[in-house]
Amino acid sequence: MTIRHLTIFSEVCHLNSITKAAERLNMSQPAVSSAIRELETYYQTKLFERMNRRLYLTEPGQYLLQHADSVLAQLDEAKEYLSDIASATQIRIGSNVSFGESHLADVITDFRNAYPDIPVCTTIQNSGHVGDLLLRNQLDFAIADDLSASSCFHQHFLLSEEMVAACSPDCKFLRERTDFCEQNDNRLSPSSPIVLKPADLAHIPLLLREMGSGSRTIIDQLLRAYNISATIAAESTSTQVLIEFARCGHGLLLLPRTILSPCFASGSLVPLTISGVSLSRNYYLVFHKSKFFTQSMKRFLAHLTGQTNPPLS
Repeated sequence: MTIRHLTIFSEVCHLNSITKAAERLNMSQPAVSSAIRELETYYQTKLFERMNRRLYLTEPGQYLLQHADSVLAQLDEAKEYLSDIASATQIRIGSNVSFGESHLADVITDFRNAYPDIPVCTTIQNSGHVGDLLLRNQLDFAIADDLSASSCFHQHFLLSEEMVAACSPDCKFLRERTDFCEQNDNRLSPSSPIVLKPADLAHIPLLLREMGSGSRTIIDQLLRAYNISATIAAESTSTQVLIEFARCGHGLLLLPRTILSPCFASGSLVPLTISGVSLSRNYYLVFHKSKFFTQSMKRFLAHLTGQTNPPLS
């Protein structure tokens, strides 16, 4: 079993086709098929199921792919390190959506001003997904919610921000449940305190981020704590989509205040307080304990945290 075998296997998996992998690698199709058979012989297991002219990874195949991608990425890092002595290398940064929308651009701008020769590539996904990318060595750093449940990661606290509930001033669902409407136009007013009980969340449609996002995890924990069975009116990976739904009066959303502040300032949404509930979002800089740090990565770590070197594993 060689690096060549892992490269061929990885290409077949990611392209889901022996023919396409052969084209990408400039090889013949029989040669690619032969390499896969050699891998299956070496590991004494089937890596693919072949049904209806399609390839499906078996469980052993999925396990091997995770390690193959990690090994190949580490080889790329070794190549980068050798060139890092003479030049700056790219940093791959993943961020969850909330931090990406509120803070990431400023972070990257500050770093590029300090180190204009270091290229930076960013990926915006939910916290669960950036954690998976970090685990597969497809990112150098992640800025996400608490990922300490994984023993593979180091993390450094960056900041905390308040999460708030919001809805349209014309939200009919809230008007039906409260008496916080101004008498003259039957609209909710941001000038008066608008307070809900946690139990009210069972009667108002919610606009939520998708499963796996940090915001969704926090809200799900709140609902479980109060044994609330909520009605979900919309789910989305995009906070802007949820904000538009809220503006149109389709329900209530809970997001970081930094994201909602422009909507409060314009009056398109009004903030709500949930009695006895305080929600906050914590962001961390996360990296793999086994990560090899290039000089470029050390500079980014020092710029963001003040740490000149990563902690020992």
